[in-house]
Amino acid sequence: MGNLARHLLRQPNINYPDLTLVAANPSVSQNVFVPYSGYSTIQQYQSDSTSNYNALQAYASKRVGAVVATASYTWSKALGDASGLGDNVENWQNRHYNYGPTSFDRRHIFTATFVWQLPALRQHMGIIRNTVGGWQFSGVIRAQTGAYLTVTGNTATGTRHADWIGGPITVDNPTPNLWFNKAAFAAAPTNRFGNSGVGIIEGPGLQTYDLSLAKHFVITERFDLKFQGDFFNAPNVTNYNTLNTVTSNSSFGTISSAYPPRNIQLSLKLAF
Repeated sequence: MGNLARHLLRQPNINYPDLTLVAANPSVSQNVFVPYSGYSTIQQYQSDSTSNYNALQAYASKRVGAVVATASYTWSKALGDASGLGDNVENWQNRHYNYGPTSFDRRHIFTATFVWQLPALRQHMGIIRNTVGGWQFSGVIRAQTGAYLTVTGNTATGTRHADWIGGPITVDNPTPNLWFNKAAFAAAPTNRFGNSGVGIIEGPGLQTYDLSLAKHFVITERFDLKFQGDFFNAPNVTNYNTLNTVTSNSSFGTISSAYPPRNIQLSLKLAF
């Protein structure tokens, strides 16, 4: 499937100073070189952004039997020059400069759900039937690649796209302490916009395996006791988060946090 979107909203600063004049006159206030003298930032809504989305989507399901399950896979690409209504895009007079993967672009996404009704063991003696038989095992699995991030750097005219100064961008074995090649980037000079593209760094992906085990214990005809154990991130996969992509930051190129580790909750529910 695919779609095209036109006349989307963005909110650029249309009172951005002329970088060439700012660089040539470092001792003069930047406000002298803005299009609308006497004003600072002017963020104007403009309905001229575009985007496109193309994807291969596959879905399968099993709806009968002791095991019911669904599985889906999406291979997609979402490109645009603004990701949301309030995007303050850089170099606002050149929309193509801001064109690249959107902030919500995830190239590969796999999801699966299942419910497995284990045998009731009705032919076995009561103690085995009531303790071992009749359990229900279920789960939700999700795996996806990371977001595409833009490298920026602090300059005299604010935080802007960084410069790519040469060399590979990726590293062979990304780690939290070095996710990409930091030496390939530097802050853009004052007299022009940076030459690195939008979304050229792929951030860490995400894997979640949430499992549940439950069973009803029929005490009497009126009383039913349900036990359930939920295991969020059951295999305790480390899902990294917060990749720093600002060249002037001391933690540039590193990951500073992760999503929650394994979490287990147990519950008993008595119905009567």
